[in-house]
Amino acid sequence: MLYPMTVGPADRLGTGLLGLEPQPYNTAVAELREQAVAADLTGWTSLMLGEQHFEVEGYEVSPNPLLVNVYLAQHTTRLRLGQLGLALPLWNPLRLAEDIAVADHLTGGRLDVGFSLGHGTRSRGVLGGPVADERSLFEEWFEVMRLSWTEELWSYDGRYIQVPTPGITWPHPISDRLGAGVDGGRITRVGTVPKPLQAPHPPLFTMMTGGRDVEWAARVGSTLVTSATEPGRIRQVCDTYSQAAVRHGRNVYLNRWRPGGGVALRRLLAVGATHEEARKTGRQAMPYVRDWLGGAGTLDELVDSGAMLLGTPDEVGERVAALGDEHGVGHVVFVACAGAVDHGRMLDTIGLFGEQVIGQLAR
Repeated sequence: MLYPMTVGPADRLGTGLLGLEPQPYNTAVAELREQAVAADLTGWTSLMLGEQHFEVEGYEVSPNPLLVNVYLAQHTTRLRLGQLGLALPLWNPLRLAEDIAVADHLTGGRLDVGFSLGHGTRSRGVLGGPVADERSLFEEWFEVMRLSWTEELWSYDGRYIQVPTPGITWPHPISDRLGAGVDGGRITRVGTVPKPLQAPHPPLFTMMTGGRDVEWAARVGSTLVTSATEPGRIRQVCDTYSQAAVRHGRNVYLNRWRPGGGVALRRLLAVGATHEEARKTGRQAMPYVRDWLGGAGTLDELVDSGAMLLGTPDEVGERVAALGDEHGVGHVVFVACAGAVDHGRMLDTIGLFGEQVIGQLAR
């Protein structure tokens, strides 16, 4: 599941600056914890959060998903926790590599790591500033993080960053004696600690926003998450990813997900004991989907296009099975519009899908 961390019910969204009110966020965290426990008990694989900043309107209050991942790990036993994604250009890559490694230990190795470009101009403009070639920055930042996780002592001289900065002195006798990247009292290499618990690093995910995402994801072994619904487009993404993976020496089996990468489909989800109950859940999601994200179309159009899977467990289970049969993709990321959707309805969607769909598909 992918959570936007909305902090207001459907009938309050758009009526005020809900993100500035502490109590709605506190309530959202408590409900998220209970929903994570429900997912943990009913067979869901992972729960992911986005990263958004300064969204005072209350539609996505999620400035630090890693911190929430660690919190949820203390209340669950097997559920993986992740992000989709961390807005990589907004971070210092060395600090983020450290934070992810620590979070991997604190979650007991249950951390997934998702990255995004962080396209929102409000977040990027305030925190990161404009970058002429944002994609190149993204890829260089990830390379610094990869070195941090996989190399003991290393240095890097890139377009945007040099690690370590030349001329830094560290005349400590123990460091010099141990050969800790110090030469003549100057730091020439660094070693980022701790290393992640999962080797070589937690599984990677990235949201598809453009053509370069496919090549990069296939090269580094990241699962590519696409919201494409048109069969020809899904086939194109899968074929392009598979071909790129082979060029980079990776074998990818789309219908058998594993941490080394692949393609996942992103869909909205609304499940109820009856079809009408599921429709009520879907209608509550529309202020977030339509008004905030700017998604085109009505609820029925979202369902008809396949962007939202809505119905009873049997109805939704048939649609999920068909996705695998038609496209050979065995990994689906469901957007959970919690907050906008009532807590009880979210628990219905999580529980009914987990108990009656995931169990059946796993057989």
